Amino acid sequence: MKEKVVTYLKGLKKEQWIVYLLLGALLVVIAIPVKKKDSGKSTGSETDTEAVTPAADTAASQEEEMERRLEAALARVEGVGEVQVVLSLESTNQKVVEKDIPSSKSSQSSSGSDGSSSSSAASTEESTVYQKGSDGSETPYVIQETYPEVRGVLVVAQGGDNPVVVQQIQEAVMALFRVEAHKIKVMKMK
Repeated sequence: MKEKVVTYLKGLKKEQWIVYLLLGALLVVIAIPVKKKDSGKSTGSETDTEAVTPAADTAASQEEEMERRLEAALARVEGVGEVQVVLSLESTNQKVVEKDIPSSKSSQSSSGSDGSSSSSAASTEESTVYQKGSDGSETPYVIQETYPEVRGVLVVAQGGDNPVVVQQIQEAVMALFRVEAHKIKVMKMK
């Protein structure tokens, strides 16, 4: 049996070898496990960590993410110790949508020299550009998204009684969020 396989393999042409190698590669690719997309349904044994959230929750989660990242960074600074951060934001995110080039129409009219009257009117029309989603729905095409500005920062740290540490925390927050020093409060954690 083994001899028959060896003689068969020796008799293969170059093109046949290439075909068999490509088929083998295809079988390997098919056998690789693929992460399944979540269809939005959650079973009782699974936890849905990336649920679809409304815009208000997105701003809140963004604020929490900023707080978490600042806490992690400050906790690594010598002398700060354990830290907790609270941010106050100015407003929510704002999205600027793409608009078609406005078309304007103007008209002028004038009358004779004795009872001279003239009028002029102009109108401008703008329309929003939409993009089609995978499900066929249309959503406005967003060209820019502005994030809310930080209004104030409260940092509660174990090293909050050391003036050098307080100064370092204030400078870090000022550099990250472009906030004035009087809008940053550093307190000692109990």
